[in-house]
Amino acid sequence: MATTNSTGYGPRRGLLFDGNESKYELWEVKFLGYMRLQKLYDVFVRLESEKDPPDAERQADAFAVLVQCLDDRSLSLVIRDARDDGRKALEILRQHYQGKGKPRVIALYTELTSLKKRENEPVVDYMLRAEKSATALRDAEEVISEALLIAMVLKGLPSEYNTFSTVIVQREKQMTFAEFKSALRSHEESAKTLDTKTANANENVMFAKQKFDGNCFKCGQKDIRAGNVCRRRRNGVAIAETRATRRRIAGRRKMRRRQQLKRQRHGIRSNMRTRNIHSPLCVVTQRTIQVHVIRII
Repeated sequence: MATTNSTGYGPRRGLLFDGNESKYELWEVKFLGYMRLQKLYDVFVRLESEKDPPDAERQADAFAVLVQCLDDRSLSLVIRDARDDGRKALEILRQHYQGKGKPRVIALYTELTSLKKRENEPVVDYMLRAEKSATALRDAEEVISEALLIAMVLKGLPSEYNTFSTVIVQREKQMTFAEFKSALRSHEESAKTLDTKTANANENVMFAKQKFDGNCFKCGQKDIRAGNVCRRRRNGVAIAETRATRRRIAGRRKMRRRQQLKRQRHGIRSNMRTRNIHSPLCVVTQRTIQVHVIRII
């Protein structure tokens, strides 16, 4: 990256091209913007109203500004074939870094079709990578429709975007890529908000389930919660009361009541049997049986 000269002359910050092919497009936009401020834009770009090419002096001035923004490798590409010719020098750089050759086109198609969203990569950066490949293919005179670009972006999204992909595919009206980008960014923001709420809820649950670390306000013992275990003195005797103990005591009381009820029912049945044996009907029946036995004998 270039730094501003202490004298105020030379390229501004960010105008030095480091030879990275993937950054050439952005560098050219910045450079041409700077040239417009320097009144040299028409030297590098042919305007529709242009009748005569710029004179040699302006071409030399434009070339002098251009070489201040190039690294040694890029300067070697233009120093012999386009010395003192700013327009031709920029055209050579454009053909070298953004060529239309078949190998580069194949590489761009491969990059676009194998596009995948990286883990923890923002959606904006992911879509910029897709747009960059599509723009490079269009500059190489390849036809890339917005529907194809949207399909490639959807294909590279991870599984947590399946719902979003289904909604986009089922739409009857065809979306533009600008509308698609806006919808995808909105979905990402909604997902982030939901994840934040879920994380806060989990933190609250974990905090609620933490081990009690303190002293009981009743007995003063450490790591004992008054609602769970508390030793209180009744008539000088230490009694440990817990919820589990209370439940066991209540269970024992219920068992005792059930046993008492069973005993009472069993006693009532025993009395009824005893009474039935000594009832008048039983006595009459026994006597009748005895009389019949005597007669048979």
